[in-house]
Amino acid sequence: MIRESFCSTTLRICKIMKVHKTIDRTKPPKPAFPKGVSFPRYFSRTLKNRLKYFVVENHELPIVTIGFIVKSGSAYDFEIPGLASLTAELLTKGTRRRSAMEIAEEIDYLGGSLNSSANWDSSQIFLSVLKKHLNTGADILQDVVLNPTFPPEEVNREKQLRISEIKQMDADPAYLTDKCFAKVIFGQHPYGQPALGTGESVMSMSREDFVKFHRIHYTPDNSFLIFAGDINPSEAGRIVQNFFSKWGRSKQPIAQIPIPTSVHHASKIFLVDKPDAVQSTIKMGHLGIARGNSDFVKVSVMNTLLGGYFSSRINTNIREARGYTYGARSAFEGRLAGGVFYVSADVRNEVTAEAIREIFNELKKLRETLPSKDEIKMVKNYLLGLFPIQLETPQQVASRIITMELYGLSSSYYRRYREIIGKITSKDIQKMAKKYIDPEGVYIVVTGNKDHIYSSLSNFGAVEICFDNTRPPTQL
Repeated sequence: MIRESFCSTTLRICKIMKVHKTIDRTKPPKPAFPKGVSFPRYFSRTLKNRLKYFVVENHELPIVTIGFIVKSGSAYDFEIPGLASLTAELLTKGTRRRSAMEIAEEIDYLGGSLNSSANWDSSQIFLSVLKKHLNTGADILQDVVLNPTFPPEEVNREKQLRISEIKQMDADPAYLTDKCFAKVIFGQHPYGQPALGTGESVMSMSREDFVKFHRIHYTPDNSFLIFAGDINPSEAGRIVQNFFSKWGRSKQPIAQIPIPTSVHHASKIFLVDKPDAVQSTIKMGHLGIARGNSDFVKVSVMNTLLGGYFSSRINTNIREARGYTYGARSAFEGRLAGGVFYVSADVRNEVTAEAIREIFNELKKLRETLPSKDEIKMVKNYLLGLFPIQLETPQQVASRIITMELYGLSSSYYRRYREIIGKITSKDIQKMAKKYIDPEGVYIVVTGNKDHIYSSLSNFGAVEICFDNTRPPTQL
């Protein structure tokens, strides 16, 4: 018996060794096709005051997250850059019933978290608490959303903190590049202003500015709630009914964000002079597409191939083949009224011009040559494999629902996401590149030491100096 077992084991080992000898270890294994995954079901309903709410059930942990989303963000700052984000931060700094200290202490006692912020298209506040503390947490959330008082002492404190933050950010080459890039791409459009604001705009803000922004934008018909975690639709309905059903609708209309148009109509180059910079920070691109554009998924696949993941063309060229940078990327950043396309990289001073030239080469190549089927397959498998990872938690699912609601996407958008990607072809990629990438209309912004890089940059044309984001660029 023992001898028979020994012989069987020896035979199996020999077979395995024989198989191993036939494996070509110089070639990586082919990736398996990603397994199917469906977008989780969710519940939605709208109150009489037009406040909509969504519920994503997941009872694995006794935790509930409530997101309160206002469909107005930094794009609605208009004449006072930074107003939306500072308004959001001030929500938790005092209400009619609670001081800033009391809010912080109550949340801490519950073992929860309460965070508020604003992006370009929305203002958001998220509460996370244990299920047993849900009613108390919801009461605090309702209080800070509906009843902020913007106490003068808190306003002054937050303004000083914001100004300090802006000064600190102004020492960051990436931030300086972003500011100049936004200004040359969007001009006087709200997207051209820094979301944090400027020192001057923050200093000019009064308590009345915050009160007015809150009164106009924080309304039930301009907001929605989303529940994620250990909660069902009935429980969520009771919370919404108890705390938000009596909230009155606004009588003041909200101005629409204008659609951005090109400030320049030909490729131009701008320099942010930073004498202490030890390398060049490059950002180049032009206007992109809105998040709600029907081509957005196809464009995302095209961009992933170009510069959206580690094995992309731009990163392979600039980093792997030439060693100019630790990483280069591209993106189509879609917003409500429009968007922006850009390529970014940090490179050594001496290779700045050559890196820009190679980026232009990749943009032209994408428009002129069909990608191979193997390259398309690798990109699609990457995106299809990433999709399930992005839906692992109820909070991640909630984030996708927020995107659908903010940008008017179909309720089937993420249910059909994998299907749409699966059908994309090489011709689709080239078509998107020709339609949405224009090498002749690219604006180039470089932050670095002028003495080291100006001469090489001038090979691309007249270099304009971008001092800061509050003044138009000036000719050197």
